[in-house]
Amino acid sequence: MEALRSVTPTRRAVLGGSVAALVTTTGCTTVGPGEAPSPGPEVTLLDGVIASEAALIALYDAVLAAHQGLSGRLKKLREHHVEHLAVLKRHYVPGSASTATPEPRPSATAPRTESGALGAIRSAERKAASARADEVRRVSPGLSQLLAAIGACEAGHAQELT
Repeated sequence: MEALRSVTPTRRAVLGGSVAALVTTTGCTTVGPGEAPSPGPEVTLLDGVIASEAALIALYDAVLAAHQGLSGRLKKLREHHVEHLAVLKRHYVPGSASTATPEPRPSATAPRTESGALGAIRSAERKAASARADEVRRVSPGLSQLLAAIGACEAGHAQELT
């Protein structure tokens, strides 16, 4: 008899499932031909999440440029944020009333010491994870799942950098 083994889903599988759920729950529209969709509160929230992910990537880039010794520890975490940003941008609704697509890379400055740099990233990851936890309560179920998956990843990054 073959033993059952536990299968843990990968980060990509979780994000992919969240994307599929988001597409499924938001795939129908009542907007007619030639009509612009009315931007909802989720568009503004999504703008902020996109900006937050771009800011995290900029912080990682600044720290990696200033402290090459941390690259082994930080490159993979940075790549997770690049994946998050790509998924979020696929769900961005352009032409919203108040905003345009956020700049892809805001500037960031790395602290002078490696321990200070790790502390800055850890703090930014915790802040982002906390924001995602708050945001899931204010959006549709599909987007909520995606934000929860991203927030869990950010919380994991903060813990990994402890």
